[in-house]
Amino acid sequence: MDKKPTLKLKSLACALLAAVMVFSFAGCKDRGEPSESSSSESSSMVEEPSQDPGDPSEPEKETLDKIAAAQAQNSDVVGWLTIPNTTIDAEVLQKVGDNVYYERRDITQKYNWYGCYYADGGNTFGTRNDLTKNTIIYGHNMEDKANGLKFAQLMHYLDVDWASKNPYIYFSTPEDDMVFQVYAVFYTDTGFQYHLENPDTATFDNIIKEARLRSELNYDVDVNTGDKILTLSTCTYKFGGPSNTNQRFVVQARLLRAGEEIKDTVNVTKNPNPKAPNFN
Repeated sequence: MDKKPTLKLKSLACALLAAVMVFSFAGCKDRGEPSESSSSESSSMVEEPSQDPGDPSEPEKETLDKIAAAQAQNSDVVGWLTIPNTTIDAEVLQKVGDNVYYERRDITQKYNWYGCYYADGGNTFGTRNDLTKNTIIYGHNMEDKANGLKFAQLMHYLDVDWASKNPYIYFSTPEDDMVFQVYAVFYTDTGFQYHLENPDTATFDNIIKEARLRSELNYDVDVNTGDKILTLSTCTYKFGGPSNTNQRFVVQARLLRAGEEIKDTVNVTKNPNPKAPNFN
């Protein structure tokens, strides 16, 4: 599909997470991994100036209609996620304070093995200005095949040619239509804390650098701590099958900056030596 952003300013007050919550990575057997505090200790590292993400952009009517219809079913819907040339084109839900609620529930809140696409309970939504530094969305992966269901489709990013032709991820809220450019696609163990919503500057810098070191592909995309990023997280079975519940597959992208244009293709190459997960 071909989708282009439009522009309009609006704001929305967002709910803040005020308690420690149970943390779960999407689509995997383990439960109850603790969420890191988003208010980390201050760092001596000099913070990068915030990148200008441009003005909020009103979603197209078709997208607004889809979000409205989904919210009519469930008020926990916070937005709409689309990745062109995949089957990922659906609502994203969030249960503030409960990161496992939608893991096995559909939009009607009934049991469903495949669950929903759902946002981390510590994220905030509205316009791009309201987002936390790192917006995290989880989804299931049952097959580790690019033609599978839900976030199994993220495996498309392992194909260099496909990745170069599909470098953008679209996330829309009722208030804003946002475009993120992929910069890292990687396997990891759960020891890498890539899922922090509002890390301090040094930690955020480490997340960006570690993601690029681990990435299966090298993207010609500038990313720094002044940017806001999107993290799509799922499980994988590459390292020891389902019995290894500490393995993850992650795609990270940064919000387009003001003045950046959407390109048909971008420069992507295979990383000859990505940093491997450590399961010791």
